[in-house]
Amino acid sequence: MINNRRILRLKNNEHLPVIILAITIIFIIHFCNKHDERTANQYMMEDNEKGNPRLCPLYPSTLQGNGLLDMSSNMEWADIEQRIKYVQIGGIYSPSDCIPRQHLAIIIPFRNREYQLKILLRHLHPFLQRQKRSYRIFVVEPFGNGTFNKGLIMNIAFNHASKISAPVFNCFMFHDVDLIPENDYNVYECDKHGPRHLAPAVDELRYFLMYNDLIGGVLAVTKHQFMKANGWSNLYWGWGFEDDDMNHRLRHAGYRVSRPPNSVGRYKMIRHEKQVPAFNSSSYTFAGGVLISLSWTVISLLHLVVHRFKS
Repeated sequence: MINNRRILRLKNNEHLPVIILAITIIFIIHFCNKHDERTANQYMMEDNEKGNPRLCPLYPSTLQGNGLLDMSSNMEWADIEQRIKYVQIGGIYSPSDCIPRQHLAIIIPFRNREYQLKILLRHLHPFLQRQKRSYRIFVVEPFGNGTFNKGLIMNIAFNHASKISAPVFNCFMFHDVDLIPENDYNVYECDKHGPRHLAPAVDELRYFLMYNDLIGGVLAVTKHQFMKANGWSNLYWGWGFEDDDMNHRLRHAGYRVSRPPNSVGRYKMIRHEKQVPAFNSSSYTFAGGVLISLSWTVISLLHLVVHRFKS
């Protein structure tokens, strides 16, 4: 009997490392999922501390969760404007039944993708209105047919939006024109503790985050966070690499980027032809002056369902 008990204990001990490993993995997954819950709870705590019942809730009752997306692009601008309600000239909206939590500047870098812009705006306006966000959408495109510099025109749009005083924007969101949000529980709002990467799960990437340093697609930063990181690099001509550079800038500034869970931060990518990539540099440029020396001229300005300008 004693020998049998010893054998049983020995067999149980053989499984102990596996059990400990499984418990550790479960704890890590639970901790990662709790990060975004802590962010949400932080906002709710701020609501309670302010004691203002008229403040727009973080998760309004108007949210629908995952919605059906209409990816057709055969609509004219006049039809889109008729479908988008309550938006003032220049792409401005603010809820009337509660006090906005933040004022968002949605910055969309754009070039030669008119059909994508139509699809995005047709979805983004109702999406933000269901979230009861106060926002203005800025579409910035370069003048002429030279090589595209996404970082440069996003810096220009940031400076342009920063000069607007009514309202004063306290959250800046850089949004790719080809990404459509699927779930309106993905809150378009800045976190004062650090930047937010809102697009960790894209259908073209099987709704999987390619690598931990990825911040491309949709990035939300406060003005202070953006200035501390010294903005986007102006040195990447062509498509690509400016996002990875910005991640290094944010890390160098002492920030840690947070994300919603993949089940919430879901996006559908509008298909398009692959673009010529920018040159690949192994050294990042976050030490150089960018925003201080930046200058631009607004060539033309269009006020439709967006604040759209050429630089």
